Amino acid sequence: MVGRLIALFGVAASIFVPALAQAQPAHNPIADPVAACAALAQLDLTRDPEAAATVTSASVVEAASGKEAYCRVIGVILPQIQFEVRLPTTTWNGRYFQTGCGGFCGMTPIDSCADAEAKGFAVAAQNMGHVGSVLKDPLWGASPEMRRDYGRRSTHVTAVTAKRLVRAFYGREADRSYFRGCSTGGREALSVAQFHPDDFDGVIAGDPAFPSRQGAIANLWDTRQLLRRDGTEVLPHAALVLLHQVVMAGCDGLDGVVDGILMDPRRCQFDVGALACSAAPVGGCLTEEQVGAVRRLYDGPRNSRGERLAPSGRMLGSELSWEAGTRAGLAEGFVRFLAFEENPRPDYTIWDFDFDRDVERLEAWAAVYDPVAPHAAPDLRAFEARGGKLIIYHGFADATVSPVNMIDFHAQVLHRQGGLDKVSAWARLFLVPGMFHCRGGDAPNQFDMLEPMVAWVETGVAPDRIIARQSIDGAVTRTRPLVPYPIMAAYSGQGDVNAADNWAGVRPEALADERVDWIWAPLN
Repeated sequence: MVGRLIALFGVAASIFVPALAQAQPAHNPIADPVAACAALAQLDLTRDPEAAATVTSASVVEAASGKEAYCRVIGVILPQIQFEVRLPTTTWNGRYFQTGCGGFCGMTPIDSCADAEAKGFAVAAQNMGHVGSVLKDPLWGASPEMRRDYGRRSTHVTAVTAKRLVRAFYGREADRSYFRGCSTGGREALSVAQFHPDDFDGVIAGDPAFPSRQGAIANLWDTRQLLRRDGTEVLPHAALVLLHQVVMAGCDGLDGVVDGILMDPRRCQFDVGALACSAAPVGGCLTEEQVGAVRRLYDGPRNSRGERLAPSGRMLGSELSWEAGTRAGLAEGFVRFLAFEENPRPDYTIWDFDFDRDVERLEAWAAVYDPVAPHAAPDLRAFEARGGKLIIYHGFADATVSPVNMIDFHAQVLHRQGGLDKVSAWARLFLVPGMFHCRGGDAPNQFDMLEPMVAWVETGVAPDRIIARQSIDGAVTRTRPLVPYPIMAAYSGQGDVNAADNWAGVRPEALADERVDWIWAPLN
């Protein structure tokens, strides 16, 4: 079940893992790993005023099933942050890696470290300060302390604690530290880059989901278009298939290739009114109710004054991933237990939220959860100054978190930190055409960002081209290059359209200011 939840919520992106450039193994091999590991259980971590912790168990897991031996450390950071750290006993490459979580978290996703663990990293994961469902009912939100841990504290103090264990076990610091996460984990990534810039040398943020703007505004808005008050679907699967087919028929060829992928869905000009029919849908049409819902989903959340409440709505081409069940659970869980200073009455539902009055009530805790507080701009100057490297990636067909969120974020950083050429020296955004939220979609959506990040941090080679793959039953069916935005990949016009070698990055002649004017946009 946990594996299914991880797949749903993109704890880490679906990746293709080539051979990672290895650091030299530790020069001071551990003479007795079993004893050294057991000693970690006696390590006094309780006196750190920032990250008081205790180790509840530490023991060596012997090599098996293709995995090397490691020291498995489990513990708790005050008050309730459960963590696991795995320390290779003979194959440590000198690096530390930490993964992010997904949804409401509540579990420790150590399996999301599998690729880094296989390459010899010391790795860690944590539950963001509570035990609970990834998808619904965050009852722990009654505790302000647990809310703050879910915001950004747990990610930071886990790094502090894990690095102390690394130092105690190996007798020295890790040479370099890396963080990767998608969805909630992508939000964690941007938070550590902004608020704890010294924690990681390289940060990889996938499809970042900012809790307040996503958990309340976007999720609520979308759910209320997709579901009626009685819980029935406005847009059943057949309607979404029809909608997607018509969108692709009109827009698939705009990038010069008819391949089922919109390279830039913003270029698609589509009026869903062309599908309207006056009666119940028969053949190829949508009812007036369905047409209205689709228009509001593409446009995105607005209040009664027409003010935009989020940077964007859903992307054209993302229709096959529109679903309501998971979003409804996340939306209701957030507004009932996490959104406001005081939780609402027990019978509160998603239909009680008022987009005119209640958005302002989200702001206090949004400043705690979100990497960028309402009316503020991202400030990554400290991360840049310490030499940190940032990769952001986002599915261009992500219907859960609009990629325009990250296009706006990227534009805000460019505006304040020197423009594209200067920012590209330390931060790059990769949009993944056709990919849903963190994974999925009928497009190349398997890629590795960790190896390019290691190369960037440790050798200064910036990632200009990352190959994404699409596979069926383990066989690669097509590849496509991912290039740093605003460069876009374009087909050369010759050779196999499904081979990345026949695609090249094209930089726009003029760089547009892509900052979005919405209700929480920076005030200055």
